[in-house]
Amino acid sequence: MSLVFTTISAISGLAALSAATIGILAWERRKVTGARYLAWLMLAVTLWSGTAMLELSSTLLRDKIFWSKVEYLGTLTAPVLFFLLAADYNQLERALRPRAVLLLLLVPLLSMGLAMSNEKHGLIWSSFQASPSGYNLLIFNHGPLFWLLVAGYSYLMMLLGSLLLLRTLHYYPPHYRGQSLILMLGAIVPWLGNLLYLSGHIALQGLDPTPLCFAITGAIFAFDLLYLRMLYVVPIARGNAFNAMGDGIVVIDRDKTILDINPAAANLFGKPAAVLCGQQLHIASLVAVADHDGSHQVELNGPGSRSILEVRAFPIRESGVTLGGRMLVLRDISRQRLAEEALHQAYLQLKTRIDEIETLQETLREQALHDPLTGLYNRRYLEETLGREISRAEREQRSLTFALIDLDNFKSINDRFGHIIGDTVLCALADLLRTYCRQSDIVCRLGGEEFIVVLPSADQRNGWMRLELLRRRFSDLRFQADEHTFQSSFSCGIACYPDDGSSFSSLYQLADLALYQAKAKGKNQVLLHGADMPMPQQASSAASHKQASQRAQESPES
Repeated sequence: MSLVFTTISAISGLAALSAATIGILAWERRKVTGARYLAWLMLAVTLWSGTAMLELSSTLLRDKIFWSKVEYLGTLTAPVLFFLLAADYNQLERALRPRAVLLLLLVPLLSMGLAMSNEKHGLIWSSFQASPSGYNLLIFNHGPLFWLLVAGYSYLMMLLGSLLLLRTLHYYPPHYRGQSLILMLGAIVPWLGNLLYLSGHIALQGLDPTPLCFAITGAIFAFDLLYLRMLYVVPIARGNAFNAMGDGIVVIDRDKTILDINPAAANLFGKPAAVLCGQQLHIASLVAVADHDGSHQVELNGPGSRSILEVRAFPIRESGVTLGGRMLVLRDISRQRLAEEALHQAYLQLKTRIDEIETLQETLREQALHDPLTGLYNRRYLEETLGREISRAEREQRSLTFALIDLDNFKSINDRFGHIIGDTVLCALADLLRTYCRQSDIVCRLGGEEFIVVLPSADQRNGWMRLELLRRRFSDLRFQADEHTFQSSFSCGIACYPDDGSSFSSLYQLADLALYQAKAKGKNQVLLHGADMPMPQQASSAASHKQASQRAQESPES
């Protein structure tokens, strides 16, 4: 490879060196807004200017074309990185996501592929000719896709980036508009250089001053982003501090050095503000939360005292732009914490009392609604719920069976075997009713040996059959009293809604009348209201059980 270094190639080399220096400085402070993409932009400009220097120094056509192709790595990526820098400066996070960046690089990748294979199609460069201006310059006659994919897309990226920088002149506060104006002036330089090159109105034909212009832009951006931006951190933070209504405020840099502190915070630290400024933030609990946004609580222990601080840490921003540094807002909440703890203890005590009262109320309610011996519901529960069941039956146009049960000859059982055995018989009947009744049925003990069973959705026949089945099963039970075994039975009167009545009192009265008739007819039977005798298919069975019951009462030993 034959090289001849000229003044123009030396200038390109200096531009590459300058861009590399700026890129290194920007990368070292990459946490500053825009600095990261400035470093990448300068890397692209370094590659662009460096390969331009080699292209300008090459004497052979094939070498010039080769270095021009390599040069496209910087040529194609620099406008995209310029746009990303402007987007970062404007806090446009969507444009900086990896997927968005990859989409922005698709056209440069396509253009790079076409440039590498230009000999096959000539869509990027159609021909080449030596420049009449000398200096070893070569004029590239561009093909159709150059204007669309290279020049068109590059100008689009630079236009969008410039518009974003122009946007800052309107949205940023007045003290930032000077910085934004400097950025705008820096953005104009590559436009002017590239327009001169593409239009051919440059004194040295074939010379592309764009990489040199980008190097100048990088220097302007570095001065603006890395130096001027820092001048506004302390004044803005101090203005916010003294507007904090007496809360303690500490402004620190990235190294946790105190840049500014107000008197309220100085009082918390026990030292004058003039002494604290310039010192490292030495309180470990504050250092631990300084880099974490949001609200935190820390303890500050002094000689003979202990304070609880609410610390709010956040980056210093102005109209959405991060200026650098951090601001800590401190509020002493020691008294508030003591009051909260006392209130919490009082709340716990009150909650315990309320829970005890609610438990007691629930127990009393259960006791008020349940029979203590059998565990069945009592008459109070029946009166509360039967009205709802009748309303539901009326709404759904269904029947309802109301059955009144009374144990036969229960007094003689108590007299012969004692009340404990009598209670056993009552509990056995209660367990039987509970076992064979549905969950929707209502089973209550009225008192003594009387029970009530309410069967929703049961008509006269269905209700009678279910009560008759219960009567049979109960009659089959055997009870043991010392050495004696005996059986018991019950009689039952049934009234049905809506045929016999539509209220608790009317159904109870008619069922009681039917029960009285069942007792008069020999007991141990289920009788419907208005019927002179049990249903025919069950009459013989009822009579046989009646006789068995009478024998059991006459001879308990059997």
